[in-house]
Amino acid sequence: MARLGDRRLWLFDVDNTLIRDIEHPDPFPDVFPLLEALRQRGATLGVLTNVGRLSSAQIHRALKRAGLHFDADKIFSAGAAAAAYVYNRNPDARCFIISEGGARDDFVARGLEVTNNPPVDYVAVGADRGMTFQELNFAAKMVHEGAELICISGSRSYPGVYLGAEDVYIGELSIVAAIEDATGKKAVVVGKPLPEIFVETVKALGFSLDDAVMVGDNPNSDIAGGRAAGLTTVLVRRNPDNIIQFDSGGLDTTPDIVVDSLDELIAKL
Repeated sequence: MARLGDRRLWLFDVDNTLIRDIEHPDPFPDVFPLLEALRQRGATLGVLTNVGRLSSAQIHRALKRAGLHFDADKIFSAGAAAAAYVYNRNPDARCFIISEGGARDDFVARGLEVTNNPPVDYVAVGADRGMTFQELNFAAKMVHEGAELICISGSRSYPGVYLGAEDVYIGELSIVAAIEDATGKKAVVVGKPLPEIFVETVKALGFSLDDAVMVGDNPNSDIAGGRAAGLTTVLVRRNPDNIIQFDSGGLDTTPDIVVDSLDELIAKL
């Protein structure tokens, strides 16, 4: 294996890795010295997150408020990944989106047609704390009539703040489960740990897989998917209570490197 410092592309998870979480954008102090050391070495820095309810642009703004400066075109959300997944299969697809708004923006940015009326080719579901019964019922009807069902990311629940209330909310996987039960159809989960997401992100940034590092807190998403795609994987041990539960899909969750603090990586470069 080549030295860690020779890797030219570094991808970072967001929640519980760079910041506490997207709705509590408090940065971890150990992030800043590592990012500075990587920039001094000429590395390209990017973000690959399973957050699907916010667009890549919204995530970019949240990180900027936290003092973390990444180029906007190097931030990849689960919504952007889902939009790329659909576009690569049918660039003319008509898509119905359940999301708090972010995923819709990512689909539009990709050039896909987003619609609230039939016919619908894809139903894509992200977390949405303002979802109505009418939206859920329409999604189920479109899937029953033949639309493909996509789950944007794959969290059953997640902590957050909504309309001033801090709580744990049901995630996109739980919403999709209702549609699956109503229609008898299975969703494709697009997000980490799906290896395709890592492969497409690295390719979009113009690098090879063996030149990329994935840094995250979650063995079942960041590490499992990154390892399966052929990236070097780094697990940072954060508060285990803040790790969102994902299904690894049977993939290997063993990281190449484990650290208790990101600044430990500086000595390994």
